[in-house]
Amino acid sequence: MDVALISSMFEGLPRQGPGLDEATAFAWAFIPPDHKKGKLLDIGCGSGMQTLMLAKIGPDCQITASDLHQPFLDDLTSRAKKAGLNDRITTLKASMDNLPFPESSYDVIWAEGSTFIIGIEPALHYWKKFLKPDRYLVFSDLTWFTDSPSKECKDFFDEISPGMPTSSEVEDIIRAEGYSLIGSFRLPDSGWWNHYYSPLSDRIDMLKQKYQGNQDAGLIIQELEKEMDIHRKYSKEYGYTYFILKLSHKEG
Repeated sequence: MDVALISSMFEGLPRQGPGLDEATAFAWAFIPPDHKKGKLLDIGCGSGMQTLMLAKIGPDCQITASDLHQPFLDDLTSRAKKAGLNDRITTLKASMDNLPFPESSYDVIWAEGSTFIIGIEPALHYWKKFLKPDRYLVFSDLTWFTDSPSKECKDFFDEISPGMPTSSEVEDIIRAEGYSLIGSFRLPDSGWWNHYYSPLSDRIDMLKQKYQGNQDAGLIIQELEKEMDIHRKYSKEYGYTYFILKLSHKEG
């Protein structure tokens, strides 16, 4: 997978994956008021729509937003300045599996739609070293909503996301990694279309023209079109689930 090529295709879009400001705010509401302050790390922030929302609803937080694609971070910096939030948002180019922070640095770790890059279990295992004891980690990722998905849907995700778990399987991983599950909820279909698939659909023709003759880009575009078609047909069978965790212990 050419991460740089894929990232370049998503430059300038409001989101690089499914999400919704209302979902960010709802997840934030699970965290007790006395823990909604201090240092927050947004991992795999993209262009930072959720980062800006967190800065608005968490006025007592200093946010570090990290991503590996500098144009996304530049976009976030520009958006933060326009929103008057740049004094509380710092961007950092860093890989999510090689973060340059001391242990127990953060009060909250946030990761909307990014854990899949290294896997849910490795992410939860690695990231907890940067979280203070008895503090919170919030993430969203793809899960099955059914144990018996339609064949076309299952075949598609077996190709792009083999081993995609059910929500209950994710909960088992959470507890095995030493977290308590505080809450979870599903992202509604509007979180896929409003700021992600709809703007992406509008861009497809431009991408086809821009990358004409680029075989790798052509395959990526075909996959994106197929992904949108699968979601139209089968959104009741899978989707993004948000998980709100509290770190219970730091062994391992």
